[in-house]
Amino acid sequence: PEAEVDRFLDKNKAWAAARLSRLPEVTRIADGVTITLRGVPHRIMHSGIGRGVVSIGMEDDGKVIRVFGDPKFLPRKVADFLKRQAKQDLSKAVARYSAELGVKAKSITMRDTTSRWGSCSSSGALNFSWRIVLAPPEVLNYLAAHEVAHLREMNHSDRFWKLVEDVDPDMKAHRAWLRTHGSKLHAVVA
Repeated sequence: PEAEVDRFLDKNKAWAAARLSRLPEVTRIADGVTITLRGVPHRIMHSGIGRGVVSIGMEDDGKVIRVFGDPKFLPRKVADFLKRQAKQDLSKAVARYSAELGVKAKSITMRDTTSRWGSCSSSGALNFSWRIVLAPPEVLNYLAAHEVAHLREMNHSDRFWKLVEDVDPDMKAHRAWLRTHGSKLHAVVA
């Protein structure tokens, strides 16, 4: 009931405020905004009305993601570009870890999730948040190893974690990176 919710919020106001204050600010994909790609800062740069492509380049002040075409479509174009980059990187990582563990993924899909990084269905379909491409490559690889290990162990048992560690010996560091920095990546929106 609504009254119960109100009582809970009144009673836990300080706790809720503390939790909310720790959330990172939303980063909207826009011209001039800097986001990371594979862990490296890239400034988003609208580059004219020409053909609507997106590419990675270099300027005097560092790496850029160049976006051509109508500026009103820039956020969607950058998000689509990042999804393609994520799918490309994850497909390679999944293939590598699948071969190492002797399993085969049914499919690899990019999702627009902000509550989880990946999932593995009992049918072997792997789903990933496209935002993982914003993380350093070794963190993306850890996530791929984690989900591929679920193709053998559909749980988080000791056997599961041993499989992940077998293919990613630094998995604890990569997992810790994701816990520490992941909410900042989830805050990137188109």
